[in-house]
Amino acid sequence: MKSLYTYGYAGRQAIDLLTLAQSLDASVAGIRFSPRSRIPAWNAGRLQKLLDERWLHILELGNRNFKDGPVEFVDLEAGVARVGELLVRQPVILLWACADLLRYHRRLAAEVIVIRFGVSVIHS
Repeated sequence: MKSLYTYGYAGRQAIDLLTLAQSLDASVAGIRFSPRSRIPAWNAGRLQKLLDERWLHILELGNRNFKDGPVEFVDLEAGVARVGELLVRQPVILLWACADLLRYHRRLAAEVIVIRFGVSVIHS
């Protein structure tokens, strides 16, 4: 299994994510419930064009309560399984908007993946 990374894009440039993904030879898995952003560069369509085959959206790891309330994954088991399939081949970067690791669900998703697959995780 390869390593897992998390990436909060707030305040960052999309080109920096591309550079990181290329340097790691990693897939980038968007885990927002809705892969849209007020910042056009971070919308799924733009990320698909920028990252090409490296990009995918894993709705299953999206948080239904992303605006308010406790974390409620769409389908945690299915999402974790999809990430596991990717980790066999290459590192994976979980992408989320907020840079605050403690406040949002990317940390929770990463913790489950680490426990399930015994991989290391690097947060940024």
